[in-house]
Amino acid sequence: MRRPRSYSPILALGLLAISVILLLLGFLAQTPIAQGPLSVVIGPIQQVMSNARRVINDFFRSTGELIDLRARAEALQREVTALRAENVRLREFQAEVQQYRDLLNFANDNPAYELVGADVIGIADAIRCKGKAPTMPDAGKCANVIAGDVSPFVRYITIDVGERDGIQVGMPVVAGGLALVGRVGEVSYATSQVQLLTDPASFINVRLIESRASGTVAGTSEGILLLQNVPQGEALKPGDLIVTSGLGGTLPQALPVGVVERVISQDVETTRQAIVRPGVDFDKLEVVLVITRPLASQARPPTPTP
Repeated sequence: MRRPRSYSPILALGLLAISVILLLLGFLAQTPIAQGPLSVVIGPIQQVMSNARRVINDFFRSTGELIDLRARAEALQREVTALRAENVRLREFQAEVQQYRDLLNFANDNPAYELVGADVIGIADAIRCKGKAPTMPDAGKCANVIAGDVSPFVRYITIDVGERDGIQVGMPVVAGGLALVGRVGEVSYATSQVQLLTDPASFINVRLIESRASGTVAGTSEGILLLQNVPQGEALKPGDLIVTSGLGGTLPQALPVGVVERVISQDVETTRQAIVRPGVDFDKLEVVLVITRPLASQARPPTPTP
């Protein structure tokens, strides 16, 4: 079998030849041009040699500078990548701090409430996630369902507090800015399931802040909130704030629910209806507060958080 030819000696000889040529060119370029007839012949040759030496020197200098610039560019790119990652981490940290600050403000503004903080460890939507495995590429929020987490609810979240933390069925759950998320529906020793307001079986008594009219807000299979049972003679318009009324003793008074987005009832109907924009983004819940004391029937209206 023929052995591959080694190019190391050839490369060494080539570099040696280039070095000799550079030395010769340097010598010729710096040698004073003789005066006399020979200068007519030697002068142009010496000029050519000088120009050739300059070109070769510029070539190697440019090559060295190019290598140096490339190394600097790669170093800068690594720094930019690191700074971008750090910026993402800082923004994530800032968002978390804001959430905790909102919850802390609520706790400080409402000392009559006993509160338990909780992290959201699972989000489920049985309608949206029907037929989807958590590992599917388009699983989305379906991938956040806790393995083996069976629930009677269509839309719910799982939180990391339970019986050991004093959690009971029916306790209200709020997010940052005091907005109502839903009520505790199932409790185990270490976790709980919170039935969201958008669950089709959710039904709460509410009041309109401006007109003081009473009504109900219910979840729907489409995942929207529907304001119902508002008397026909009461004023109802987009932008009206909706809070819990406390009627029935199942929830404290004045917990924000959302705002009227669009009135959908007709004047000929006996009651009025409207689509409600929730006061919280249910897809982005990360931390919540469970109101454990006083019980809803004993609770005073909470102090709104600015």
